[in-house]
Amino acid sequence: MATTRIRFFRNEFGVAASEPAHPDYGALGSMLTSDVQSDVTSCLDVLAWTEDVWHGPDDQNSWQGNSWRVVVDGQGVHLSDLYSDDWTGDYQFSEAHEIVLAYLAFIAPEGPALRTALNTWESEWKRSHPCRDHLG
Repeated sequence: MATTRIRFFRNEFGVAASEPAHPDYGALGSMLTSDVQSDVTSCLDVLAWTEDVWHGPDDQNSWQGNSWRVVVDGQGVHLSDLYSDDWTGDYQFSEAHEIVLAYLAFIAPEGPALRTALNTWESEWKRSHPCRDHLG
């Protein structure tokens, strides 16, 4: 899935990086590239935790990564940088979902690797991934 909100690429060291189309998307791009990195399972977790609040059954989910604290509640997805009091991001469910799906497609294009990661995720969580129908 492509998005016009942010561009993901590999920098000169081969590390995932992001370039937002607007500064408002910088926090989400940073969280994905610094906390999720290239871990497909972690990206599937972010999608599931977001979907579980957006469409139920959860009222809220939160987690803390290497650099970001993430809270998903009825209002959307909220990010706060652990090392800077003034870098935050607030996203509607639809835009967060779009960007996280684009990041997943960047780190694991459709194919055997994505299907294997999805099957592993479902085996570990003992349920279908809430995004299975649009993950290919």
